[in-house]
Amino acid sequence: MKPSLYVLMETKTGTEKLAEALLLRGFPVEVKQDFITLRNGSTHDYAQLKSFLETLNIPVFWNGGQFQLLTNRFPLQMMKKIIEFRGREHRIHMEGYHFKWRSFVNRRYGIRTNTTDLCPYTAIMVKALNEAGIVTLSGCNGHSHHSPNFKLSGIYHGIWFSLIQQQYMKDLSLHYQWKVEYTRGATQSAILANKPSDERWEMKKVLADCFQMANVLFTHAGEIRDWKAQSFKRSMKQFVEPLRESGDVAGVYDWMRGVAGVGKR
Repeated sequence: MKPSLYVLMETKTGTEKLAEALLLRGFPVEVKQDFITLRNGSTHDYAQLKSFLETLNIPVFWNGGQFQLLTNRFPLQMMKKIIEFRGREHRIHMEGYHFKWRSFVNRRYGIRTNTTDLCPYTAIMVKALNEAGIVTLSGCNGHSHHSPNFKLSGIYHGIWFSLIQQQYMKDLSLHYQWKVEYTRGATQSAILANKPSDERWEMKKVLADCFQMANVLFTHAGEIRDWKAQSFKRSMKQFVEPLRESGDVAGVYDWMRGVAGVGKR
């Protein structure tokens, strides 16, 4: 017999429920001794989280860089309110260097993003991709009208995510098929969800998929960053940049797959 989801949820403390809701909204938090803290949080990240909690009138006690819920219970309705908190429109700009091999190789981490700017349901995946070193500029949940997607920095990060999928995500049971597509004359890449044409987009399924994939990325982020650093070097530019510049995405993919040793790890 499967464990009761109701019982599992009701046995969680208020602090645990708050932490789970924040994580699903894109704040990379964890619970330690009944206190919530941000993993690798910057001063800006903490300020944004404090403002978010104040906006929703959630009573917490701060102790340095960690905080605790001041009530014993935390209703599911409040969890839902956090998870579904709307993002804000924000500008996305790509410089020419984003496309270059040097930029891909040199970056160990992705970029910092403003959590409350990000779309709900997909925010957790944006955070996880960047923590694993895959530069992700934005994410969109599709708003139930079009394909949920993530905009990456150039084609190298798109190919790299495809290889990570093969190595770490092949056994996940997902509601949608998440595939990398190459746009703007094969100079940019994005991760898009795919579904049968007769099905509707369901935000809870989008969130469930993003949570599964993000959990893999968070768990193996250090290992993935090390794998990338060990596999790809700046000196390889002479082999791979001509392929990219000619628009040969398949050639770049085959070359990177061979260098990374996918299937041999």
